[in-house]
Amino acid sequence: MCGICGYVQKDKINDTQKIINMKNAISKRGNSDNNVVVTGNVALGHARLSIIDVKFGKQPLKKEINGHSYIISYNGELYNTNVLRNILIARGYEIETECDTEVMLLLYIEFKEKMLKFINGIFAFAIYDEKDNSIFLAKDRLGIKPLFYTLKNDILYFSSEIKGILASNDISPVVSKSELIELFSLGPAHTPGKTYFKDIFELEAGHCATYKNGELIIKKYWDLEDKKMIDSDDEIIDNVKYLVNDATRRQLVSDVGVSCMLSGGLDSSILTKIASDNIHNIRTYSINYENNDNDFTPNSYQLTKDSDFVKIMTKYLNTNHKNIIVTDDDLFNNLYECVIARDMPGMADIDSSMYTFCKEITNNNEKVILSGECSDEIFGGYPWFYREHLKRAEGFPWALSENLRENLVKKDIFTPNEITDYIISCKNNTLKNISVLSTDEFEKKFKQTTYLTVKYFMNTLVERTDRTSMRTSLEVRVPYADHRIFEYVFGIDAKLKLGLRNNNSEVCEKYILKKAFKEDIPTDISSRKKSPFPKTYSKKYLDMLENKLKEIIDNPKSRIHDVINIEYVNSLLSNHGKDLTENLFGQLMTYPQTIAFLIQIDYWLTAYNIKIEL
Repeated sequence: MCGICGYVQKDKINDTQKIINMKNAISKRGNSDNNVVVTGNVALGHARLSIIDVKFGKQPLKKEINGHSYIISYNGELYNTNVLRNILIARGYEIETECDTEVMLLLYIEFKEKMLKFINGIFAFAIYDEKDNSIFLAKDRLGIKPLFYTLKNDILYFSSEIKGILASNDISPVVSKSELIELFSLGPAHTPGKTYFKDIFELEAGHCATYKNGELIIKKYWDLEDKKMIDSDDEIIDNVKYLVNDATRRQLVSDVGVSCMLSGGLDSSILTKIASDNIHNIRTYSINYENNDNDFTPNSYQLTKDSDFVKIMTKYLNTNHKNIIVTDDDLFNNLYECVIARDMPGMADIDSSMYTFCKEITNNNEKVILSGECSDEIFGGYPWFYREHLKRAEGFPWALSENLRENLVKKDIFTPNEITDYIISCKNNTLKNISVLSTDEFEKKFKQTTYLTVKYFMNTLVERTDRTSMRTSLEVRVPYADHRIFEYVFGIDAKLKLGLRNNNSEVCEKYILKKAFKEDIPTDISSRKKSPFPKTYSKKYLDMLENKLKEIIDNPKSRIHDVINIEYVNSLLSNHGKDLTENLFGQLMTYPQTIAFLIQIDYWLTAYNIKIEL
């Protein structure tokens, strides 16, 4: 895993300092090696985290074919490298390294844009084609790896992180009303392709782009599609088991070793079992919070503590396990570091806990780790797939917080109900991109919800994992995000996914996954109810947040005065959120995380010296 950046202009580039600045800005994504290449009117930069072919995988990588130069700057992992290498060799190419970067570049030279249909992996890359004097950009099907871009004065800038673009010093950090409504209507999520910065965009999942002769042409090459399922229930379960096993085994390939994040939930336990079958004495890591075993309070979404189930799995597999404890100070202090990691306000301590977790894993000399993310979104693991009041929501079911969001914003920025209307329009516009074959309303609603969850909710979690882990130079692999799993499982009937066949009226979350691996993991794990990413219940941490936000509000020079309704926020603080009836972002962001989100907004506006245009 790495970071990429670059820019293309009409005239020849005579100064390398700009691309050096851009590359340095994203250097934390890869601490193994950093390089730039400038040729003609194109500049490419790369920050490398060495995983495969550590010695010879330097980037940007250049190849000369038939008198023409091709240069790639690539971030990602190609999981079918050997198959593609053999295809290229059969077509007469000589391959000099073991790294997937060379294979990716040669695939482009041979197949151009059509290369993307062959790839199994997660990636974002830029390829300079001297023959066409063009730049080709592409992003993986599910958007696991990031790629941002902007066009200004016929110059295309791109980078794995927004800070790379801003480091060019040609692009000013500006937020207009359009970005503020994104932030306060959807935050910490955002509309696919948009950011909270004016004129800075993200290449969407499953999209590619070509910049040539001053024109940027963006194309969608992949999306989730509903297809008729012809397999029997038993065949579906067998096929799911094969796909998850195959995806995980492919992602165990590494020259530096692989470990596993283990929460004691179904998803991570399955991956750890597969990894343990292939790697002796697999190293596993779990997260917990200071005094959480004492402070934990069960609720309807989180009935059990992870730590009890982690013990079951580590004993069952005899893993080499380490439990990482996140302190209140870690959570609070790293709120700021996570804004820099994301370049935007994020999921508050859901981010800072993951950052601390990844940092400690890196300190244990790990470079690659598996995560169980991206399973709930496709297998039906969230409550909004089956709870009626969530299914009926006009807005996004994981963020039924329209009133809270309307109240948080300074009154003269938006008209009444403008935020609510924007949320509904974003949802409806996204649903225009998906058609469902079935006329059954239950089936149609389930697939629409899955599509929305992948595009918004999963994307938010994936961003959080990528930015926080890469900030610590740790590569997190997500086997469930193999596009073959998503393509296949999306077509499975909703009632089978929820275990509602044969007149069964009781929902069983991720029924298919549980059936597929019931013989591989302990019953206590497979029968455990879905539990969200753990949060702290510390009163000390909440006090730290409230005191900090009060300090910010009491300072008339604080930037947050430009955007939030101070009177309303003061009322929240005065009763410690007891009158709050909505959660900003579901169970992941309740009152403490809402307070932390506002702290992050103030820090973001200040640290990035953002100009607000209204």
